[in-house]
Amino acid sequence: MKTNALNVLLVDDVNIVLQKMKMFLSIVPSVNRVDTADSADQAYSLLESNQPQLVVLDVNMPGTSGIDMLKKIRSSERPQPVVVMLTNQKEKIFKDTCLSLGADYYLDKSKDFLCLPEIIRELSAKRA
Repeated sequence: MKTNALNVLLVDDVNIVLQKMKMFLSIVPSVNRVDTADSADQAYSLLESNQPQLVVLDVNMPGTSGIDMLKKIRSSERPQPVVVMLTNQKEKIFKDTCLSLGADYYLDKSKDFLCLPEIIRELSAKRA
């Protein structure tokens, strides 16, 4: 494992989305590990145990939303991961809300997904 390689946590309630993202990100050289969670409860457990450097959150999930998760992540005293909101929500209010709550990036699933490897490379380079 390279010391600058990132552990990534993907959080989305749609399993096929999680599996495709995991497969896609697993081949990025700057990624050490990719964990997935299909619920906030599962994500909180993985945040605690694996302490990922990058968390990719969907905005809309049943129960606890990605926005609520973002608030909790940013209010935590544990090391702060970079948070990417990756969603189909195109309304500006969602983007503005997420960025004001501390999201580092807000990406549209339908057109910005391919930006993730570049974001990961940049984060990894900063850690080197």
